[in-house]
Amino acid sequence: MKKTLLVVEDDKQYQSLLQSELEEAGYTVILAGNGAIALDKLKTEHVDLILLDLLMPEVDGTTFYYQLKTELKKKIPIIILTNVADTIAYDPAIIKAVLIKANSSLAQVVETVKKAL
Repeated sequence: MKKTLLVVEDDKQYQSLLQSELEEAGYTVILAGNGAIALDKLKTEHVDLILLDLLMPEVDGTTFYYQLKTELKKKIPIIILTNVADTIAYDPAIIKAVLIKANSSLAQVVETVKKAL
């Protein structure tokens, strides 16, 4: 069965590139432009892994992460895709990798997804 990924990213161009690459690799991709939209989607959709940007409007990635853990009580694996080095303490049981977008090719993102699943 195909694995489903939730891409939480506000940059439409990067979101589109990720979607194309991940679908080509055989994944089903659900898109969300910010954490609020992503939290809504998680109430109705089954997701195997989340690709999460940190800097977004409305609900940012860090807030989304804490709401996912505390409110939805879901332990879905997350790969953080960001351009900022963040020092908050993430749960290593949930956060599978932190990739700096500027230093990571789309192929590297796909490889990291495969390893995390």
